[in-house]
Amino acid sequence: MSAELLQQAAQWAQGPQPDRARPLLARLLDAHPRDADALTVLGIVEQRTGHTAAALDAFGQAREQDPHNPARIGNHAVALKQAGRYDEAIAAFQASLALRPGAPVALTNLGSCLIAAHREAEAEAPLRAAVAAKPDHAEAWNNLGVALARTGRRHDACGAYGRALALRPDYTEAALNRCDALLALGRHDETEAAARAVLATQPGHARAANVLAQALDERGDLPGAIAVYRQSLEREGLNHPIGINLVMALLRAGDPEGALTIADQLLASLPSVTTPLALKCAALERLGRTAALAELMGVDRFVKVIDVADVPGFESVAAFNEALERELRAHPSLTFEPEGLVTRAGRQSDELAHETSPAMAALVALAKRNAAAHAATLEGKDHPFLRARPAQWDLTLWGTILAPGGAVESHIHAPNWMSGVYYPVLPDTVGAGEEGWFAIGALPARLGGGGTLRKMEPAEGRMILFPSYLWHCTLPFGGEDDRISLAFDLMPEGIGQPHRLRA
Repeated sequence: MSAELLQQAAQWAQGPQPDRARPLLARLLDAHPRDADALTVLGIVEQRTGHTAAALDAFGQAREQDPHNPARIGNHAVALKQAGRYDEAIAAFQASLALRPGAPVALTNLGSCLIAAHREAEAEAPLRAAVAAKPDHAEAWNNLGVALARTGRRHDACGAYGRALALRPDYTEAALNRCDALLALGRHDETEAAARAVLATQPGHARAANVLAQALDERGDLPGAIAVYRQSLEREGLNHPIGINLVMALLRAGDPEGALTIADQLLASLPSVTTPLALKCAALERLGRTAALAELMGVDRFVKVIDVADVPGFESVAAFNEALERELRAHPSLTFEPEGLVTRAGRQSDELAHETSPAMAALVALAKRNAAAHAATLEGKDHPFLRARPAQWDLTLWGTILAPGGAVESHIHAPNWMSGVYYPVLPDTVGAGEEGWFAIGALPARLGGGGTLRKMEPAEGRMILFPSYLWHCTLPFGGEDDRISLAFDLMPEGIGQPHRLRA
């Protein structure tokens, strides 16, 4: 009878109504609480009904009861990946492969998990092994394309996506990944044709519309791009990425009133995301609505300057700053003018928030403490910035070393919530005539430049906290010495974006 109940539960778990399996599984587990098969089926039910934590628990228990079964380990690994526990998932996939070497599905999942963990270079080997073992594995070819694209080999990525599409012509994700790679290569005609092919079968598809509009924009057809964005919104409803790109396009097209309307709609639909606030600031600037702009920016209310007096573990702030400079200069991730970012004539690091070196770890603790204390003073919900306050957040941190003549161009850190910058070392020229100062309010060149600037003088040992949606930049400086800063963000759980350099 137990075998029949388990078979029926497994069928329902994989069917259109997986919850139907729960009563049968309850009976089975009441009788045999540690049955690995029943726990596995329960994990499938939890997974398919969106209960990630419960699925992880069920698959974990099944693995404990049958620790040398590669399928049990693989199920647990997938649940770990879905929970965002990538390092544990990678270890689990590797354990599964140790028991069943060369298994294409496990190799594909391992590669996918390495990509999710931003370890794209490591993902190539298992994904190539997967397609060698199973040449008709479309998902493996698609994931290989992602790994290649993210390590800068977009031409090879197009070939991998093409193999995936040859195996499965209706594979939308692979088709759109190929569109992204073609666009990055500047192959606008092919991008447009491929995106329109997706839209022909899935009208209004947001990602396809996005890449089509970007291709049109890059070819100089801004009105055509705006039309595509609008058509997608009219057909599919308000989509945040489409809406954000439409607002930016309208600003560039000289329609700040239209941009303001869409920005307000985005804020109303998802108030926890701060990016529309930055674009609303730009629209208000263009419309000359200075009072509304000043209220929205809230510089006097939300920006805080802190001159650090002491750092636990260091005899003085000067000693801390010297150690911080030494650790940053030695960091292997420092990259000159990293792709896609706004550092000019300077080097920037990758993520530093999890470094264990003494000064970096002390800066992380200092940033968390000061940011949390400042956030605690910002009461009420009378401002959209306050209404976006996250219940849970983490910290991301990175460093920048600018050479004389360098600058960080205007940008924002949204969708994160609060940002900060700390200055351990500054050249003598900073402060003279506002050289190298921190400036809030400068609009980026891609939106036409300009803006109303609030300039703030940096100083060694100084931390400046500010809302992530405020446009900001550094002013150029001369002399012979580097300008060093470390920036950080409070990332809202489920929304925020960590700092990452492109491979």
